[in-house]
Amino acid sequence: MIKISNNSIFYIVCPANYASGGPEDLHQMALALMQSGKKVFMHYLNYDAEKNSSPIHKEYEHYQIPYTFSIENSRQNIMIFPETFSIFIWEKKYSKIQKIIWWLSVSNFFTSLKAWEENFKENPPKLKHRLLGRIKLPTIKNIKKAKIHHLAHSYFSVDFLQKNKIETIGKISGYMEDMFLTGKSYVSQKKDIVTYNAVKNKDFLDKIRNLTPEINWLPMINMTLDEVADCMISAKVYVDFGHHPGREKMPREACLLDCCLIIGKEGSAFFKQDVPIKDEYHFDKTEENIPLIIEKIKDCIANYDSKIKDFADYKHDLLQEKIIFQKKTNEIFAINEI
Repeated sequence: MIKISNNSIFYIVCPANYASGGPEDLHQMALALMQSGKKVFMHYLNYDAEKNSSPIHKEYEHYQIPYTFSIENSRQNIMIFPETFSIFIWEKKYSKIQKIIWWLSVSNFFTSLKAWEENFKENPPKLKHRLLGRIKLPTIKNIKKAKIHHLAHSYFSVDFLQKNKIETIGKISGYMEDMFLTGKSYVSQKKDIVTYNAVKNKDFLDKIRNLTPEINWLPMINMTLDEVADCMISAKVYVDFGHHPGREKMPREACLLDCCLIIGKEGSAFFKQDVPIKDEYHFDKTEENIPLIIEKIKDCIANYDSKIKDFADYKHDLLQEKIIFQKKTNEIFAINEI
């Protein structure tokens, strides 16, 4: 059990000057802990002071979370690591502090592990230190031996941790920015547009797009959050056949802004608990399914007013996520020591 007192300090490990779903969730966690009365600091890693004036990415400045590069290495304090930074749990400067890995993603964990393995092969001194026990690769075997706690983020990560016989202290999923949580209807603003994340949808979706020149495809790439929201508000359909390393934000944002969703089944999208949409909108990424996917896209455009009703329950659930996030944070990180 995590031991938490009024004097405990929480440190949230996060990559510096980097914006994506994971870092956003980490800042949300810091904010929720602060709002529950905890003392919290962001602890940014990989900060390049020569290139950046601040380690905080501009998208997260509004959270107003204090940060520190120094750690009070005490047993009363708590440090939360994203799974991609799990290699740092063995750092000597963090030896006494209570440590938690928050499994924001499963797929990205293996990507980062592969990168560290390659780094060790290319850097003999690091390999020497590893053999001496000073540096360990964050393999599942090594992580299971470490005296740390684990927090799930998605049912994808719950399933992964259970299969590896790793116990968790709970599950906390991130929520959407306030601009997506209006609860308003955007049905009247829709046009015959199909939008998608151009960064995470490549070859497979390109095949579908090439077969449908009559469809107005609108890619989202290098956009601000406001631009993403504007794009989704005008689109009737959001398509996503990416690899879904964790609970992706864009499908949830699209649902909140009244887009019909057509989603693949890779990663977290395989789990109905993570993407609770009807089977008719849920497709395996196969050549055989391409005609069915095209048919469903056109069905959603032509019959949007009726099809969007299939996503009403999911939208309702998403509107509760911010409240649930705070509630779960309060429960899991409640003070239990005087």
